[in-house]
Amino acid sequence: MKEASKLVLFIIMAMSIVSLIISLPTLIVVILMGIKYFAIRALVVVIIGLVILSIAWAILNNQMDKELQKMDEEIAEHKLKMEQLDKEFVERQQRVADRFKNLR
Repeated sequence: MKEASKLVLFIIMAMSIVSLIISLPTLIVVILMGIKYFAIRALVVVIIGLVILSIAWAILNNQMDKELQKMDEEIAEHKLKMEQLDKEFVERQQRVADRFKNLR
């Protein structure tokens, strides 16, 4: 489900970027031509595109931060397990060395 929400956010971001790519040149040309009605419409599209893009970006960034935090926690857990295994290995190695010393 989370992958689907990321995909939807990426699609929304892509659509808003495409709308900005289309509407910005339109806005510039319409302003230069002096057509106020189309200039206002193009400006509204640019503003809405920027708002949608920034909202989608913030949501996606938040989701990614949460996933990175989960990964960091998992890495910390695995690091603790590896340290415990290393301690056990050193202890066993010491016991084996002690046994060989006793055999001599």
